Amino acid sequence: MKIKFVYIIITFISVGFLFGGSKKPFSEQENLFQKEVEDYLKKAEIIQVEKDAIPGRTALWKVTLDNGEVSRKGYFKYIDRSRPKIPPDSFKYELAAYELSKLLGLEIIPPIVEREIEGIKGSLQIGIKDFITESYRKRSGDIPPDVKEFKRTIETIRIFENLVYDECNDEDDIFIQKENWKVWRVDFTEAFFPSPELILNCEFTCLSRKLYENLQNLSDELIKTRLFPYLNKKEIKTLLERKDIILKKVEKLIKEQGKEVVLW
Repeated sequence: MKIKFVYIIITFISVGFLFGGSKKPFSEQENLFQKEVEDYLKKAEIIQVEKDAIPGRTALWKVTLDNGEVSRKGYFKYIDRSRPKIPPDSFKYELAAYELSKLLGLEIIPPIVEREIEGIKGSLQIGIKDFITESYRKRSGDIPPDVKEFKRTIETIRIFENLVYDECNDEDDIFIQKENWKVWRVDFTEAFFPSPELILNCEFTCLSRKLYENLQNLSDELIKTRLFPYLNKKEIKTLLERKDIILKKVEKLIKEQGKEVVLW
């Protein structure tokens, strides 16, 4: 199990959780919530850096940011052990996963940007305020206020985990904000294992119509363009193969069960 880092604060949420109704090409889609937080992460002044506050393999730094109006916490990862290095562990995979999630119209990863701190390049991610993990939720017996919507979000995360080939069903990587039950998936530093198959025992049975359409319409060339700075050719090639497998599986589910069962 990967050692987790703790997110502290996020209060920017003011818009919907999915791109809705946009007719623009993927390259022009824009989620205002994500853009606002990204701009803050890129431009806010670094007030404090704590390098030993959170132990773990990623050696992340806890950062305090301030733009003159608000102060926020962020987390900076700089380890870059990209494949073929072993074991693979890189901040670039975090950036790639976030870029891909945006292309698919998803808001399941806390905003993250590439930034240089103290002369070191890495990924800077905003924190999450007052959360519990999915593993804690299950142990404590907490019931989501909207069980159906919660399960749908978990299904979406599982599809995305298959797509980027990152550890599936690690419930300590699923953060739930207690205030509004918004669900986030964190920590993709080991993602994009170059497998042409989906993850074993990481099944999904349904998905949103919007995600299905976006998977169908998202071009391989756009994926290559957006993720090339972070992934090698083999990682991109197998990512595209997994996308096709997911689409074929959804088509099979629709044929067997009907659109009204598989798509929401």
